Amino acid sequence: MNIASSSPVPRAAVIGVSGYGRIHLQLLRECRARGEIKLTAAVVINPQDEAENIAELRAHGCAIYDTYEAMLAHEAGQIDLCLIPTGIHWHAQMTLHALRAGANVLVEKPLAAAAADIEAIDRAERETGRFVAVGFQDYYESGTQWLKEQIHRGAIGELRAVRFLGIWPRPRSYYLRNNWAGRLHVGAQSVLDSPLNNAFAHFVMLGLYFAGAGRDDAAAAVIEGAELYRAHAIESFDTAVVRLRTDREVRLWLGASHCCRPQFEPEIKLIGTAGSAGWSYENEAWVTTATGDSIRRRVADITGARREMMAAVLARLRDPRVRVCRPAIARRHAEMVLALHAHSAITPVSSDLLAWSGDAGSDAAIPIVNGLEEAMHSAYRRHTSLQDAGFAPAPEALKA
Repeated sequence: MNIASSSPVPRAAVIGVSGYGRIHLQLLRECRARGEIKLTAAVVINPQDEAENIAELRAHGCAIYDTYEAMLAHEAGQIDLCLIPTGIHWHAQMTLHALRAGANVLVEKPLAAAAADIEAIDRAERETGRFVAVGFQDYYESGTQWLKEQIHRGAIGELRAVRFLGIWPRPRSYYLRNNWAGRLHVGAQSVLDSPLNNAFAHFVMLGLYFAGAGRDDAAAAVIEGAELYRAHAIESFDTAVVRLRTDREVRLWLGASHCCRPQFEPEIKLIGTAGSAGWSYENEAWVTTATGDSIRRRVADITGARREMMAAVLARLRDPRVRVCRPAIARRHAEMVLALHAHSAITPVSSDLLAWSGDAGSDAAIPIVNGLEEAMHSAYRRHTSLQDAGFAPAPEALKA
């Protein structure tokens, strides 16, 4: 059992109630209404914007703190679960602090943006005896776990290839919403924000998870080729196609973009020696055997997946056998992102390939890269590079 406090109901805390913190706060409200937790502490760094939430929290006996350091110092040993729905560059630092204060942790994805931080979390988890669950919500979803079980049991034979594609157009305002969107670093802290490390990180991680050899493993993979582009005025990339290979010779193809239309909801396809399988965002998972027999399972929408995540994390407090997305799984995604930035270059999209939807000068404008959408789909179907699919702009590349 991982209950730190003497309370019969687990005591929870949350760092941040704005932005993505609103989602975690709503999950906590739902759990509180069912009597599953006591929300005893919250960090609110912008009280002038959150007066209504502060009043509600205090009415339920929740202490409000200005900083996470103050909260964890004052509440040390009294928090069973600390939720960390903050910016990427805060994940590791806050997770380590919460573990050392005696709390178990649910931290938003990704796990971390630096190799040393990944190792530090691993050590702290072992030293404190607490657990870290990473908020890749689709991992916890029942249809996802059903599909992993089918692959692990050999329903499609030996897994040979995994492909993922997602296209979500994003306007300028997406990169203006905070001080780290599209950034590689904030001060001395690594961020490495990108479609693969943020909006589509969930599905990249699922691809690695499905490719993992064990039932509860994600695969480590070596990058064989990477094409990174940026159309927005950012440091990082907003379009990527990455080809990888695992030590079991499973080939992975990962493609994502914020810079073309129409939208294409995330989809993962898996090819085996005796069948195929797939996973479709907020839709379904399926397995088709070599004989043509097909089995399908519903995949919950994002709200349902988040609720399953929260239920699993709360259950893990009392039962260590409950499956959560542990650092040992989530690190495979983080390691891939780190390798990508260490060894790949980002190519700015030249202006002659770029059009903007709507008013080109407004924050609502979306960059549309000529020829990219067709090339993304072609490369996805054929498991090739964008260049082989006919998209090969060649301005001077900049190091990621």
